[in-house]
Amino acid sequence: MKPVVEIFDVTTEELIKTVEVPSAYMDQLAALMGWTKAEDFCFVYDLLPQQIKTIEEWTDTTIHGDNRIVQIVCLE
Repeated sequence: MKPVVEIFDVTTEELIKTVEVPSAYMDQLAALMGWTKAEDFCFVYDLLPQQIKTIEEWTDTTIHGDNRIVQIVCLE
């Protein structure tokens, strides 16, 4: 599974950017998201500000911003 952050424009819902979370952070990501079962990875989740900040640190990427919907999904 490949965890990917998707950033959308809040008005148009157009995809602005995707950011892949490095596989080295899978255990930390599961803890950050509160995932305890394998199927927890299968859904799309809206990210909270603290979750966004942590993932920004892991990826060295700016994700937050005004008028954005920020979600995480795991692709196969």
